[in-house]
Amino acid sequence: MNQVHKIDPRQPSFEEVLKKLADSDERLSNAEIAAFSLASPEDVTLFKAHWPDMTAERKAQALGRMQELAEDDATLDFSALYRVMLGDGLPVVRVGAIRGLWETEDPSLIRKLLPLMESDTDGEVRAVAAQALGRFVMLAEHGKLNNETGGLLLEKLVGVFNDPTEELEVRRRALEAVSYLSHPEVRSAITAAYDSGEPVFRGSALFAAGRNLDQSWLDMILDEMVSEIPEHRYEAATAAGEYEDEAAVPQLIRLTEDTDVEVKMAAITALGKIGGPEAKCCLKNLTEDADEATSAIAAEALEELAAGADILDFSGDADEEIIAG
Repeated sequence: MNQVHKIDPRQPSFEEVLKKLADSDERLSNAEIAAFSLASPEDVTLFKAHWPDMTAERKAQALGRMQELAEDDATLDFSALYRVMLGDGLPVVRVGAIRGLWETEDPSLIRKLLPLMESDTDGEVRAVAAQALGRFVMLAEHGKLNNETGGLLLEKLVGVFNDPTEELEVRRRALEAVSYLSHPEVRSAITAAYDSGEPVFRGSALFAAGRNLDQSWLDMILDEMVSEIPEHRYEAATAAGEYEDEAAVPQLIRLTEDTDVEVKMAAITALGKIGGPEAKCCLKNLTEDADEATSAIAAEALEELAAGADILDFSGDADEEIIAG
């Protein structure tokens, strides 16, 4: 559980805090950092004027504190300032700003992220920008963005994946981001990554299959559960949970005894998503495992399974009432 930061009820002004940030090395209090939340257009203009002149250390401190407080308090919103930081000269700041905007669903952000993915001088920035675009791809797949925007995302992300001159990390993140879309080009890209012979690409193909949710990937996922590479077994187990297909249960049960802890935990979590008599029996047994981490994850998986059953029961009762009425 995240630590809750107490904010001083006397919150200083935006301008006061900005001046202190720029003119001293003194650590800012939680209340002072909170003053940067929900910045007005005037505040943003002021911030743009002073931010470039701050030291790299002060920038990193301020950005880190904003992210820390925002994780603990959902009412704090530093997105207006993160957008300014997207143009900062330091790659570490640009990366942090993108991550700070991770939950943002404002489509206008797409036009800022695309250039960062395609032409930023830093590979990590390009990769993180590609990852961030995944949220908008998901919105496009669910019909929450217009077709033009969805088409643009498809074109740009597949283009980056297909670029042999781009760094592997950027290409794989572009593939993972675009994989929400039900489109032939996406299926071709996933297949190409899987067949590439590059282990990292194959891992991303499995991750992408878990997002794409096309039934044609299920055999591939099941095959990779016996891979010699732990990362592939992990991605396969995780993807199987997203499909919620009981055909994966026997192999997932075997993976609950995997020598790799992360694979084991992924398999247990997947069983909780899929359910069924075999999965439930396995999870019940695992709640009594001598390893505390294993028993705790199994208990969480059982809770998820039970919650899903309750939802189905509620839905069934509602349907019966409608029919009876």
